Amino acid sequence: MSETPFRLLRAAVFAAVSVSASLLLHLWSGGHAPGFVPLVGAYFAVFGLAYAVGVSQRGLASLAPLCLLAQWGLHELFELGAAEALGHAHGAGVSMWLVHVAAALAQASWLARGDAALAALLDLVTLFAARAMRVLGAGALVAVRPRRFLTRARVPRPVSAVRTAISRRGPPRLAFS
Repeated sequence: MSETPFRLLRAAVFAAVSVSASLLLHLWSGGHAPGFVPLVGAYFAVFGLAYAVGVSQRGLASLAPLCLLAQWGLHELFELGAAEALGHAHGAGVSMWLVHVAAALAQASWLARGDAALAALLDLVTLFAARAMRVLGAGALVAVRPRRFLTRARVPRPVSAVRTAISRRGPPRLAFS
């Protein structure tokens, strides 16, 4: 995951998700669309940040602050562009920040899951290629990360006394005879 092609892919996805989410929220709240140059500049700024911190796989806890930082920076950039174009800026109330925080958390969750899925896919491809090399008898040694599989002994679960008790509810048989 730390190789350059995968870092580039992960940074590109992070930038695309961040910029598009922030742009859609900006437009949804009544802001005006920024020009092409500021939009491309925002994408490459977020891409550079994502590439710089994308050395290893990130989880939700480390992606959430980065997504929040990206949302805040992009909001400020889009608001600055709107203020220059129209001479005024749209409101920055509490509800707007709550929407940006919710978007950043959803974005961080989605990106963390995608990052984990990509890592799992790369593990599977590596293991498949290693097995194919062995089966085909290529004779080349393939570096494969050893996996540990835990064997679980099947231990019967204790059955509660309530489940094994015989239910004899109702009146006795000879009560009404």
